[in-house]
Amino acid sequence: MIKAGRLFRFWAWLKIFRDNAVILFYAWRHPLTPNYVKGLLTALLLYVVSPIDLLPDYLPLLGIADDAGLIAGAVLYLTKLLPASVIDESRRKSEKWARRMPYILAILAVAAVAWIALVVALFHKVFFS
Repeated sequence: MIKAGRLFRFWAWLKIFRDNAVILFYAWRHPLTPNYVKGLLTALLLYVVSPIDLLPDYLPLLGIADDAGLIAGAVLYLTKLLPASVIDESRRKSEKWARRMPYILAILAVAAVAWIALVVALFHKVFFS
């Protein structure tokens, strides 16, 4: 059972991750962002959309878990590599996204639930029919 304190920590961590991801988006387009950070961000995006993975994405939960762990760690790490001026400017630009983000996350949550339901339905059809 999940205790209330752990649940609040999880949501706080998700908010930090969300804020850092949007900051990285604006930092990628910022001219003062170091080229190695832009290169690492590009490599991360290419890995995520690439069909070549450590664990294939069609494996239920495991295929997405490696991508989620890599993305979460990379977002937190790459945000720490940014200069303070770039972070401040990117944070100011990202404030308008803070108002839109609940709607975007709701759409992503619906898509994730639909994907999981599809995988479960296909699993049930293949193995139990």
